[in-house]
Amino acid sequence: MRSPGLTSGPVALRFALRELRAGLSGFRVLIACLAIGVAAIAAAGSVNRAIDEGLSANARQLLGGDLELRLMYRDLSAAEIATLERLGTLTRYTEMRAMVRPETNAEGRRLLVEMKGVEPGYPLYGAVELTDGQPLAGALAERDGLAGAVAAPALADRLGIKVGDRLRVGDAVVELRGVIAREPDAIGGAFSFGPRLMVAAPTVAKTGLIQPGSLVEYHGLLRLEGGSDLARAKDILAAEHPQAGWRLRGPEEAGAGAQRFLDRLTLFLVLVGLTSLLVGGIGVANAVKAYLDGRIRTIAVLKCLGAPAGLIFRVYMIQIGLISLAGVGIGLLIGAALPPLAIALLADLLPVPAEAGVFAGPLLLAAAFGLLTALVFSLGALSRARDIPATALFRGESAKGRGGRWRDRLMIAAGALTLAALAVATADDKPLAAWFVAGAGLALLLFRGAAALVGLLAKAAGRPSGLPALRLALTNLHRPGAATTSVVLSLGLGLSVLVAIALIQGNLDRQIREGIPAQAPTFFFIDIQPQQTATFEAAVHGADPGAKVVLADMIRGRIRAFNGVPVAEERIAPEARWAVRGDRGFSTAETLPEGSTLQAGAWWPADYQGPPLFSLTSDLAEGMGLAPGDAVTVNILGRDLTGTLANTRKVDWGSLTMNFAFVVSPGAFAGAPRSYIATVRASEALASDVDKAVAAVLPNVSAIRVRDALDTVTAIMEGAGNAVRISALLTLIAGAVVLGGAFAANHGRRLREAVTLKVLGATRGQILRAYLTEYGILGLATGLIAALVGSVAAWGVLVFALRADWVLLPGVVATTAVGCVLATMAAGLAGTWRALGAKAAPFLRNE
Repeated sequence: MRSPGLTSGPVALRFALRELRAGLSGFRVLIACLAIGVAAIAAAGSVNRAIDEGLSANARQLLGGDLELRLMYRDLSAAEIATLERLGTLTRYTEMRAMVRPETNAEGRRLLVEMKGVEPGYPLYGAVELTDGQPLAGALAERDGLAGAVAAPALADRLGIKVGDRLRVGDAVVELRGVIAREPDAIGGAFSFGPRLMVAAPTVAKTGLIQPGSLVEYHGLLRLEGGSDLARAKDILAAEHPQAGWRLRGPEEAGAGAQRFLDRLTLFLVLVGLTSLLVGGIGVANAVKAYLDGRIRTIAVLKCLGAPAGLIFRVYMIQIGLISLAGVGIGLLIGAALPPLAIALLADLLPVPAEAGVFAGPLLLAAAFGLLTALVFSLGALSRARDIPATALFRGESAKGRGGRWRDRLMIAAGALTLAALAVATADDKPLAAWFVAGAGLALLLFRGAAALVGLLAKAAGRPSGLPALRLALTNLHRPGAATTSVVLSLGLGLSVLVAIALIQGNLDRQIREGIPAQAPTFFFIDIQPQQTATFEAAVHGADPGAKVVLADMIRGRIRAFNGVPVAEERIAPEARWAVRGDRGFSTAETLPEGSTLQAGAWWPADYQGPPLFSLTSDLAEGMGLAPGDAVTVNILGRDLTGTLANTRKVDWGSLTMNFAFVVSPGAFAGAPRSYIATVRASEALASDVDKAVAAVLPNVSAIRVRDALDTVTAIMEGAGNAVRISALLTLIAGAVVLGGAFAANHGRRLREAVTLKVLGATRGQILRAYLTEYGILGLATGLIAALVGSVAAWGVLVFALRADWVLLPGVVATTAVGCVLATMAAGLAGTWRALGAKAAPFLRNE
């Protein structure tokens, strides 16, 4: 009969601590694997919190006031200004695109800029900082009849000018007085094709660029008096000016776009950390198994002395738990130490300072992920060790046990589900996190199955005669305790992530750089006034008689309601929400635009003059839950316009032809001020002449060269792709640690094998060739499997998520396979090199 004391917790703890006195040499891989993943998750969450706290603490500086009002096409009326000034302090500014050039411009250099014209009180909170420290108002003030301007560094670099030089903007000449170091409210702006140029508000009027229908945004910033209630101020504005058509934003919305981007970035980094933890989990399982294999005699002795299986389980569970706590603790220390460094590196990119500190939430979440991973991946080996029989004392065997009881499997499944649920529950984008969890689980199963398939194929290959190295290599791939599964799992998942990222970026880059259609336009021209269309066409054809010109009117507006229900109350799919967040471009058309294909409904007659009809792209209609026949209400210049959705269409945006997501029937916007945009396909040799010809007669018209715009997009994508790849390297680092641990764990077996082969007459060179063949086959198989999984993942993302074309890039696959072979061979040799030089005599004497 067993003593009750043997099953108590204190006894298990004493046994566990005594064994740990021998050192942690067998747990270095486990600690490293947990530390890498936990550090990544903790650092990502902490950086997010630090920047988020900074955005929240400086929300008014980001907005420039307590309340921002935005109008398209028109400025605030006298009545609206009176109401706003009654509520507090008001300052205004305008934003528009314009073309600038040096006043002395022999080379004809022009640059598209985002021009902002500000009043003296701008901004009401915070300040625009210039590199030389001078105040903004002084830099923009008129001196000797010459207005001042300040600009982003990119403007001076691209035009080759310096402070003190003069620029021409429309009909005005300004002097560059300073370079912008920080513009806090720029974070709320949209994607821009040009650098910032900031001038005083009267200077904008002098340019002559503002015409009826020009694409101009008018902004008002309000500082409420005496801590007035923001909600009350909004209610007063809505009650006194219900048809104003303005868009209101408070401080909590100032950094909304940046926060969405930050949350997505953090989610990606956390998922990278989780992937590293999953890869590291293989290392945990390997380390625990190797450690318990070395404790078989100890376990058998305890069994002979009457120790129950439960005590064995608890002893080693406590040991693994303590070691896991050490790994998690190291990861948390690294994760808490990295954010200040990351914030310092990002300081110049942030509009406001981040709030440094130690944030408990991200650290606790990272610790939970680390401990759950350790639990899930160690339970299998622990349960098998519990079932090691006492007879193991008299014969050598590993910790196979009986393969685990159903309760053990249930515990492992429960731990895995808890880990998955935690990942989804704590993510801002839960659908994306759910897809990640499902994909990661499927990938682990696929690689586990692939490893088994490699072993089966190696076994099926038989024993080739005359090739002893190959025969030994194939045998090592399918023998009991082979490293095949560990290698495939540890390297495969990380390589798959890198392959997928490389293929996605490569395909998008290829489509941007090489996929420009032969009939794609050379230029987009914006802000053409209705009375200037004939002059514009004449200028283009005067420079290039063969140029193709396509003109389309455009007016900005907002979608207000579907079938009478405000969009704020509608359930709109995430991929379609961008269309209802702010002002969008609408255009009228008599015929179906080039590059469009009808999907549902019918196009209106070319001479249609009835109630407004709308045409919407099919993806947006699907995301908004709309079908032909539904009512759509839009707001144009403060006036609501309700019409019927006549049709949906699929647009080939890759053709770069003139197209809009929202197209309206002719006459719907009759009488409303609007401007025209144009596409021009010109001869490459005459493209510069076309640009100069238009600039000479229509200085208010801005030109966007298609190839320059695509280069801008490509540069942004390359920067993002590099950041993603660097982050994903964490997974490979974890895989490398696991790989090294897997080979190191087999050192004893390799040593016995090498000595046995030497006794049988094998030379060191023959053994080396056998090992290199084994590692080469294993690396090649892993690389090919990772390339396949990564290719399928990239195909799914490109085709279904990004709706882009996909082609296989052989270079990526070849690089993956070769890199995997070299990595596996290097790690394998590092783990077995000492075994090759072992002397047979000492080993045989000890055996």
